[in-house]
Amino acid sequence: MIALTPNDLPVGQPLPWSLLDEGGNLVLGSGSVIPEERDIALVFRHGAVCRPTSEPGEQAEGARPAHVGPLGLQVGTLLQIKSQGQVGRAAASRLIGFVEQGLFVTWPQLGGKELQLQPGETILLRGFSGHAILSFESTVTAICRSPFRYLVLSAPAELKQIPVRKAARVPTRLAAYLVDPGGGAADEAPDGAQADAAYPLQPSRLVLLTDLSTGGAQVELAGPVPAPGTPIRLCFHLRTAALDSEIMVDGVARSPLPAPADADFPVFGVAFDMLGERELTLLQCFIYEQLLASASMQVPG
Repeated sequence: MIALTPNDLPVGQPLPWSLLDEGGNLVLGSGSVIPEERDIALVFRHGAVCRPTSEPGEQAEGARPAHVGPLGLQVGTLLQIKSQGQVGRAAASRLIGFVEQGLFVTWPQLGGKELQLQPGETILLRGFSGHAILSFESTVTAICRSPFRYLVLSAPAELKQIPVRKAARVPTRLAAYLVDPGGGAADEAPDGAQADAAYPLQPSRLVLLTDLSTGGAQVELAGPVPAPGTPIRLCFHLRTAALDSEIMVDGVARSPLPAPADADFPVFGVAFDMLGERELTLLQCFIYEQLLASASMQVPG
């Protein structure tokens, strides 16, 4: 990742790259428009902002869903990996394929360094299937170095399912557009935002989702908050299973939260209306990936 400064971000023009936080999580997708100068301060408000050295492939409209492999895990699923007896944080990997119940995964990385593994070694893995967090063991059957470094693992064994809360809520740092549900926001579109297929609803205000669940969000913005009961529509991108998807959710503004130390960035809540199946699935996958990434992974000694 490449660190950015506020001067690197254009105002009123589509971003040439995605914006990421220090952990590589998506903050704002490429092509998005930052409407005003004050919104740049909002984006940088909770820490450093980076851009990727290369953009991941985005899922094309109408593309087939990701292939489902053993245990219901999809290609692109985030995996936590630990070797036997390893203490501390787990390494991060992605499922990139499968054959006859075996798994192909990217080489596990921890703090920018590769986890040292050998053929025949048993490792512990954890991933989210879309319905539950799964914990299991596999054996490293092969180490491959071409066309890139990856591992071939045996079929999962010693499966355990970890329950998750239905109303799970995660802290986020995710930029979104607060748009007019009535369609009147087009007149407020910033210079450089065109009324075409790339912008089905024109951005009116850039906000930051600092807390997210399938039932609602906590929203921070630079400027006055909507009155309680105001219809709200949020448009943002979620990165799940290594793919970026646009999502729009409708809801209602709730009462503002206690004023933060910096009154220029007030916070209010949004309660989502009933979500469609696509939106609910994407939100669930995003939330559980965040829970998985932040959870501690117990390894028997």
